[in-house]
Amino acid sequence: MKVLVTGGAGFLGSFVCDEHIARGDEVTALDLTDGSKVSHLASHEKFRFVSGSVLDVDLMEAEIKDSDLVYHLAAVADPKVYVRDPLHTLNLDLIAGLRVVEITARLKRMLVFTSTSEVYGRNPNVPWSEDADRVLGSTSINRWSYSTAKAAVEHYILANHEANGLEFVIDRPFNFYGPRLDALGAGRVVTVFLDRFLSGQPVQVHGDGSQTRTFCYIEDAACGIVESALNPSARNQVFNVGTDEEYTILELAQIIQRVGGFDVPIEQVSYESVFGSSYEDIPRRVPDLTRIRNATGWEATTSIDEGMARTIEYFRGDA
Repeated sequence: MKVLVTGGAGFLGSFVCDEHIARGDEVTALDLTDGSKVSHLASHEKFRFVSGSVLDVDLMEAEIKDSDLVYHLAAVADPKVYVRDPLHTLNLDLIAGLRVVEITARLKRMLVFTSTSEVYGRNPNVPWSEDADRVLGSTSINRWSYSTAKAAVEHYILANHEANGLEFVIDRPFNFYGPRLDALGAGRVVTVFLDRFLSGQPVQVHGDGSQTRTFCYIEDAACGIVESALNPSARNQVFNVGTDEEYTILELAQIIQRVGGFDVPIEQVSYESVFGSSYEDIPRRVPDLTRIRNATGWEATTSIDEGMARTIEYFRGDA
């Protein structure tokens, strides 16, 4: 089987490539980066890296045509970026996403799309099932451009399934973390905390730290994504992917502090001082994982202590 992974040299994409190479598939990773996160695959006879943009229509047409299974993972997923530059976010996450869906549907290829847990917005009724209502803030708040873009692509996939027979799986990730995560100091909470712990700076928790999230180790997550793509029982469905073990952000900072043996203080800062005024946080974000468990039998198995220990070890070696 020939597999195309857009964003294939990114965090999640690199592990999806690993999964398929391990299964013996031919894998093409398409990405704008230098490919460093898949450099360990560079000499593999069944792996190919393509430096290019999903906004390049001709390139996407050629690569999708030459593939059997298409993962569309390329996206802006950094809160600081989609708050600061919503136009870039919409161009990459919405416009490019719609084009990938159109090409994939027309060429009759199987599509796996990574959406986001952000599609649920600030719905207070957690845990969220895949059919839960979307509750979003005003369009004047840049934060919601990312959620809206991903949801619109989901709608387009579902519409193409009904009208054109597009075969698909939509996955909604819930806070994946681990080695190869975006560079220290980027917008993901785990790397933001690790950057400050490793540099000896006070770790800043936004607000009072009572907002909660769940955290899924990346190797578990990639296995779940690939299983949803290949299991016939999962075809043409939408899945939450993650864990349902809930931690406050303050607890997360304390776990990293304990597991890493860091002697660094934890302090609280306002959202405005970090993101400006065009940001709204979500108090709780917890998935209902019943659907993916029933369809595939997949479940994350790595504890947060074990996953964080591996992540800290990776970034200590990379610092």
